[in-house]
Amino acid sequence: MHSPSSRWPVVRLIVGAAILSVALSVPARAAPIADCNASFTTCYIPENTLLQLPDGDLAIAGDVLLFESDGTTISDVFRIFNNFVNTGQGTGLGDLVELYSADDVALPTSFSANAVAIFEDPSGITSYTNNGTTYVLGAPEPRSVALLGLAGAVFMVLRRKRARTIRDI
Repeated sequence: MHSPSSRWPVVRLIVGAAILSVALSVPARAAPIADCNASFTTCYIPENTLLQLPDGDLAIAGDVLLFESDGTTISDVFRIFNNFVNTGQGTGLGDLVELYSADDVALPTSFSANAVAIFEDPSGITSYTNNGTTYVLGAPEPRSVALLGLAGAVFMVLRRKRARTIRDI
């Protein structure tokens, strides 16, 4: 008969294996979800952020090359990855997208077989429509807009407080 203390190493081994198997079965954190409307007709794509399209929506994979007004300088590349169906040469279907901006990162050096070229809007926010979805490229990240709103609210509170202080003098 085994003593209770001799069973602890076995119990620890079994518990450790169970914890490890659960940890390995949990999927890795996915990319943030793109900000798209419910009907998937408009998606806002900020620069230099890998995003996942919402609710299993898929898009035709490929690259959109955004050219400066000179027509020769590529300023940004919008890529829809072929991570769902890979038909070769950067084509297929995918649910991951990224807008690479030459202002901040190195642009991809090779492009998909079905690459499209468009001119970048001088405002920095360019719309591209494909397969019924309009991608608003270069849109500010929702967090940036929220931070800007918070900063404005703090500024207004401070200004109001300062105005009261001046009136009290």
